[in-house]
Amino acid sequence: MQTLSTLLTHLAATFTIMLLYYFVPVIIFYYIVYKKNKGKWKHFKIQQNIHPGSPQIRREIKDSLSATVIFSFAGFFMYEAAIRGYTKMYFSISDYSKLYFVLSLFINIFVNDTIFYWAHRFMHLKWVFRHIHLTHHKSTSPTPFGVLAFHPGEAIIHSTVYIVLIFLFPIHPIMFGAFHLYNLISNVAGHGGYEFMPDKLARHWFFNWQNTVTNHDVHHKKFNCNYGNYFLIWDKLMNTLENKSLQNSKPYKGQLNQGLKVVEKDLKLDTGLQAK
Repeated sequence: MQTLSTLLTHLAATFTIMLLYYFVPVIIFYYIVYKKNKGKWKHFKIQQNIHPGSPQIRREIKDSLSATVIFSFAGFFMYEAAIRGYTKMYFSISDYSKLYFVLSLFINIFVNDTIFYWAHRFMHLKWVFRHIHLTHHKSTSPTPFGVLAFHPGEAIIHSTVYIVLIFLFPIHPIMFGAFHLYNLISNVAGHGGYEFMPDKLARHWFFNWQNTVTNHDVHHKKFNCNYGNYFLIWDKLMNTLENKSLQNSKPYKGQLNQGLKVVEKDLKLDTGLQAK
């Protein structure tokens, strides 16, 4: 039986990993896109007249650090459960076929995308949005620092999904890491505010069912569309996809939350945005 000191060491290690998981890709992305190539790549910026300022970035970091604590406890729980054999995680590739070893990554991605879509729709119910999901939507023009900027309640929802997955589907640690790496990269880019994928490529049959930075940026601006995480499958099936430009598109009628009005009027939010 592990001693308390061992468990605390594991928890501290998990928290350190989560800090690196958050800060390393976010800082690299922010430096390359927002600093080093800001002028050169300005035509890639989605919301051309909105420039997130220091107040927004500080808020995003603060909220992300709060969520990181919760994700650390979730990661600690998954690790302790896995090494005790309580989960579906397996440690020898030969336990399942090599084909399943590869397929397990895509199973986790597609199942997570499905759960995320419906959990996201739930978080846009008026009460849930106002009291939980609004923390993430305070950034109407997000930066990569906002990738984990969640209310504790939302962080618990996301953590629960990750925990449920390893209890449902067998997965090797390599593919478990690959899944979370894919999740991190796609979401850091998705909150980056810059669209580097050409329109022609985005319309290609291989990519036109996958989410884009523009789609998620529109979601942060308009609130009531584009709920998918990695793919557009559920948004297309449920008619919640809006992929027009922010300038030419109109909000859906009958939305359950009041979008930007909730943010600005009810909470009198200082977004930290600088219009140019």
